[in-house]
Amino acid sequence: MKVSKSYTRLLVKDWKACFLFYKDVIEFDIAVEDQEAGYAEFKAGDMRLAVSHRQEMAQLIHNAEKPAHAECQDTVVLIFTVHDLEEEYQRLRHKGVEFTAAPMNNPYYGIKTAYLRDPDGTLIGLYEFLV
Repeated sequence: MKVSKSYTRLLVKDWKACFLFYKDVIEFDIAVEDQEAGYAEFKAGDMRLAVSHRQEMAQLIHNAEKPAHAECQDTVVLIFTVHDLEEEYQRLRHKGVEFTAAPMNNPYYGIKTAYLRDPDGTLIGLYEFLV
C-alpha cells in the first residue's frame, strides 16, 4: 500500500465543543472549517486532525442502529510531541484543562508525558523527549 497522505478523524458527539477545544484551547491552526456540515481539519505538526459528527459516519457505514456509546477502556489516544511539556501543561491548565495525569518522567522510553481529554472524552497524550 502506498499512502500519500494520512490523518486522524475523531468521530464526536459534540462537534462544536470539540471544534472549539482544538481551535481555542489546544490552538491548532484550522485547515478546513465547515460548521454547517460539522466538519473541520486542523494542522497538527505533520498530520491533519479532523473532527466530524459521529452519527454521520454511523449512517454512512449503515451502523446507526447500534448504541452510540458503551463503557469500556480507552481504545485510542492522540499523541502530540511538544518541545516543552511543563510550559504546555501550565498553558492548558490556565485555560481550565483538567489533566488525567500530571507530567511524569518515563525513563524507560526516554519521554516525559502528561494526559488530558477533549470535550468528547478522547484521551490525549503530550510527550516531550528527555535528553
